[in-house]
Amino acid sequence: MKETLENLILKAQRGDEIALETIIKQEQNNIYTTLFYLKKDDSDLSDIMQDVLIKLVKRIRQLKNPNYFKTWLNQIIINSYYDYLRKNKKKIVIFDPFKQNEDVEFEIPDHSTNPQNRLLYSELDLIIKNAIENLPLQYKIPIALREIQGLSYDEISSITKTSIGTVKSRISRARAKIKNDIDRYTRG
Repeated sequence: MKETLENLILKAQRGDEIALETIIKQEQNNIYTTLFYLKKDDSDLSDIMQDVLIKLVKRIRQLKNPNYFKTWLNQIIINSYYDYLRKNKKKIVIFDPFKQNEDVEFEIPDHSTNPQNRLLYSELDLIIKNAIENLPLQYKIPIALREIQGLSYDEISSITKTSIGTVKSRISRARAKIKNDIDRYTRG
């Protein structure tokens, strides 16, 4: 029988290394996926991911309520990403509709048997990935937390330290931009 995340967190907070290892195994794909959508290339992705995991291990005892684990973890992910940007003095790129990013590789496995569908979905996945990558950071983070992590508006508001109205507005604008990119693709 699989233990609940809350039980695993409580055990990890009491020093149970197996519970902590289980939490890490369960969450590492979510962490990677979120960072993947925030960062344009994967050159330092493993470094940021390692930073997140180290902070998770060191700080799990500070988590007061296991029900807020996802929000707490996503705050660590976002802070680690910001730390990376500051440390590397990377410029935050504002969306430029005239700029094309041609060297992105992104592939989501598709198990359909129709080669035409595979090609179509592969191209569409690339369009969506590029659309998210080209969003301004203020829109990229909320859309990644909502659509990739599945967080609520309240949780995103808490993580980004903005009002719920701002979160909803930024997600709406991000979705409109992504939809516009998909529409341009489907119209040919």
